[in-house]
Amino acid sequence: MGRKHFLRYGLGGAVAEKIAEDAGYSRGALYSNFGGKEELFVAVIQEEQAHRLDFFRSLLKEEPSGKKRLKKMRDAIAELMTDHDWIVLRAEFEVGALRSERIRQSFVEAHRQQIRDGGDLIRDLVKAPEVSSKLMPDDFITVIINLAHGLAVTQRILGAEQSQRSTRNLIQSLFDHLISSA
Repeated sequence: MGRKHFLRYGLGGAVAEKIAEDAGYSRGALYSNFGGKEELFVAVIQEEQAHRLDFFRSLLKEEPSGKKRLKKMRDAIAELMTDHDWIVLRAEFEVGALRSERIRQSFVEAHRQQIRDGGDLIRDLVKAPEVSSKLMPDDFITVIINLAHGLAVTQRILGAEQSQRSTRNLIQSLFDHLISSA
């Protein structure tokens, strides 16, 4: 509930009552589950992150080869980080965190969880003898998430000047420079 509304209006332009109405809920139902639009927005972000983590876990579970798992992870990160909806939601989350202490605390918690979860995925990847990383797993995830997101935001703003495909290629190249397989 609320994802489409936040994508269309942003956190600042979102109206809690309209979100409830669009989702077929009463205003009271929204407020009985969430303290307002900020809390609902954080729930949308948390749901999105959980979905992405589940995706990565299932993606990597299916492949026994370390080299192939690494390529799947690289390609999936490039694809997911350049998803237009995610770019907007993540950027809104960052702006909200700069303006609201409550959202900042939620951002810090979500960021820490993302680093822990992503670090675990990378730790699992580098267990394969043919995979090596130039960074510690948590540092790798921090760098790849933040640089990939920055590239994706710039691409989204520039539009045709910098294609989604070229941005994916840049993210893949960055990934390849930080972690590799023999």
